[in-house]
Amino acid sequence: MFYMTFSNHNIFITLLFVLCSSNAVSQSMILKDSNDQIPIPNVSIYNSDKSNFILSDFDGKFDLSLFNRSDTLHFSHISYQKLEIKVETLLTAWNDPVIFLNTKEQSLSEVILSVGRSEEKIEKISKKVSLITKQKISLDLPSNSADLLYYGGGVRIQKTQGGGGSPVIRGFEANRVLLVIDGVRMNNAIYRSGHLQNVLTIDPRTLDRTEIIFGPSSVAYGSDALGGVVHFFTKTPSFTNNQEVSINGYQSYNPSFNHSVSNVNFEINRQKWASFTSFSYSDFGDIIMGKKRNHGFENWGLNKHYLDQHTLNDSNLINTTPNTQKKTGYSQIDLLQKFNFMVNETSNIVVNFHHSKSSDIHRFDKLNEYSNDKNLKYASWNYGPQKRTMFSTEYNFKSNSDLFERGKIIAAYQDINESRHNRKFQSLQVNNQYENVRVYSLNSDFYVRNSENNSFSYGYEFTHNEVKSKAHGISLKRKDFNLSNFKDLVYIEIPTRYPSAGSSYSTSAAYFDYRKNFSIKSNLNFGMRYTYTWLKAGWNEEALIDANLNKIKSNNSSFTGSLGYVYRFENNFQISTNFSSGFRSPNIDDVGKIRENKGILSVPNQSLKPEFAYSSEINFSKFSSDKKNVFSVNLYYTHIENHIVRDYYSILNDLTTIDPTTILYNSEEVKTMANINYGNAYIFGGSFDAQSSILKNLFFKASVTSTNGGSVKNMYNLPSISPLFGHVALKLVSSDIKVQLSYKFSDGKNPSDYSNGGEDSLEETPVLGLDDKGNEIYSGMPSWGVLKLSSSYQISNRTKASLILDNIMDIHYREFASGISSPGRNLNVVLEHNF
Repeated sequence: MFYMTFSNHNIFITLLFVLCSSNAVSQSMILKDSNDQIPIPNVSIYNSDKSNFILSDFDGKFDLSLFNRSDTLHFSHISYQKLEIKVETLLTAWNDPVIFLNTKEQSLSEVILSVGRSEEKIEKISKKVSLITKQKISLDLPSNSADLLYYGGGVRIQKTQGGGGSPVIRGFEANRVLLVIDGVRMNNAIYRSGHLQNVLTIDPRTLDRTEIIFGPSSVAYGSDALGGVVHFFTKTPSFTNNQEVSINGYQSYNPSFNHSVSNVNFEINRQKWASFTSFSYSDFGDIIMGKKRNHGFENWGLNKHYLDQHTLNDSNLINTTPNTQKKTGYSQIDLLQKFNFMVNETSNIVVNFHHSKSSDIHRFDKLNEYSNDKNLKYASWNYGPQKRTMFSTEYNFKSNSDLFERGKIIAAYQDINESRHNRKFQSLQVNNQYENVRVYSLNSDFYVRNSENNSFSYGYEFTHNEVKSKAHGISLKRKDFNLSNFKDLVYIEIPTRYPSAGSSYSTSAAYFDYRKNFSIKSNLNFGMRYTYTWLKAGWNEEALIDANLNKIKSNNSSFTGSLGYVYRFENNFQISTNFSSGFRSPNIDDVGKIRENKGILSVPNQSLKPEFAYSSEINFSKFSSDKKNVFSVNLYYTHIENHIVRDYYSILNDLTTIDPTTILYNSEEVKTMANINYGNAYIFGGSFDAQSSILKNLFFKASVTSTNGGSVKNMYNLPSISPLFGHVALKLVSSDIKVQLSYKFSDGKNPSDYSNGGEDSLEETPVLGLDDKGNEIYSGMPSWGVLKLSSSYQISNRTKASLILDNIMDIHYREFASGISSPGRNLNVVLEHNF
């Protein structure tokens, strides 16, 4: 990293003065935690008379050039013991550029930003919260934001294709888990109940921190936050008295899969404004599965056949390397530009621009689906480029008003484009569906401290989604398979995925959250939110399904609440309880989607009602006085009303077939399913988390999660109920080298415990044989466990190299509900450099 400092004097004279001065010095130093060796940002560094002052940057670095050789430096940070060192000592007797600071005996805990949409110390929060920072994953370096969430503990990731990654929290997935980026909700009107890959549009290299809130969080965030909230915070550039410019480069390469990720970012810091720019290009090759099959199924998951998608002469080709999962590679670009402008001493404006675009992403599970005659069912099936563009303006301000002492207003616009394209085996028709969603949102949050022990926050939110859906088929000719050269193409009308006449979905909500500190030992929080939603949809063509769905209008409203209490005992034992409610109002995807999958057609259901979740949880924590050793147990129970599930659905006024449970779709008779309210359900479970400093430089971390669920009265299984899973890690840290050995694992799941709606992908598990009717008998998901060895070496003050060897034993396994096998043994080489 380099810095350029300018003054009012001529640059040449300034440089000459610095070079000739006998007192001024220039040397870069790094401040690190003496226990875990991580850099310490925002350390105050000043001389004895405080005439010169500087802060360490995000990487713990600072420059001595501001000080004289005769100065005594004072290092001050709220969580570390003060330190005094003479500059002369650092220059003459100090051989290491690293300065270590010791933590205070009673250091303050981490601050969480997202639970009540305002800052709060983690020990005062009654819900389970996980914080992921750059320092905490410095030995994992996930290539995308889906894999990053795994290190929060208690989050499972489902994947269906190379460009997939759907987080599951406490048995809730997709549109029941709320994603937020820099205070703006990402969930939109077409977030589906099945698996989602939208989280991959966030570049992990731009993130400052990621917070995961477990359990219903509708008071602060409204609809969709049933299982929890994942809040991503990208880096915000800070102001400084001197002009500073820093450039950082990141390059990773995985020779096993021919993966590469390149990132360059630079930051400009000035007194009145600051800028942060980041650009990433990711190129992922085909994923190779593990070869060691401890589960005993020798052929499970092998990619034996594939089709050449550059020709219309369809025939199954033999994959000579069946462990290589063809068509799982893809590429992506990510751009972030963030400006921070100081309005005055009490306010600032942050302008935020995000853009992400992927290449085509092939649906691997579809390309490996066979028809009854043992030929591949699809010649091609891919998602078109997924594009997400966001522009937001955030205004932060302080006031001496009785109504609030600080506030935040965020206005945002998002433009999301998705598409789906498929052609059946030996068919000459390509089906294309296109979706565009434009989201306008406004958030306002205010905070006031009524007294030393009482605080109050409140706010308002408005969102408006506009959805446009188009579709058409193209009739091809065998003599020319290059679409760009087709002449006189015949376009065929096919059903759109969402209402073809357009649709909209809007929300308006207000909330408050009250916090009370009874003493230094206990505190309480109480909050409520009122949300109102309205939905409109229509079809302008003759409906494929004669179900009176020309127009849909739906209005829903709900009060949700949260009550939490925390008590801290004198022996560093803490107990917290929380009671919270959440709701999810059906969106466009729930009530107006048409989708065919393996002979089953999803159809609209305009009578769908909102689902509600009521959750109780209790958390026990034991920690050492210095917070280095923490052990916690969390138990919860969630009751769900009007639970929305996919089930077989009869359309009584359909006349295309005699059977009311089937319709004629694309000239085929298919079964119909729809999202319906299926009574009440429950989910319960628990987690154990631990971190410990075994020795001065040896650290242990573990997390285990168990989830169970079912119907209160009806006999059906809930989707997304993960088997027991977790991870264990042992980390050794020295001044320049870090080494970590980790083990992640998952229990198996019996086929009788899978959901009926197909969300858990039972058909992707090993086949045991055939029943009397010739139907395949599935075994369910086998258990698995994999080892990973990670290491990093600080080559110089500016350069760090990391080696990550994953799945050391080359185990073949799949994450639960996934349609793709996880990577086998692979090595990732990462180089980070500060220019």
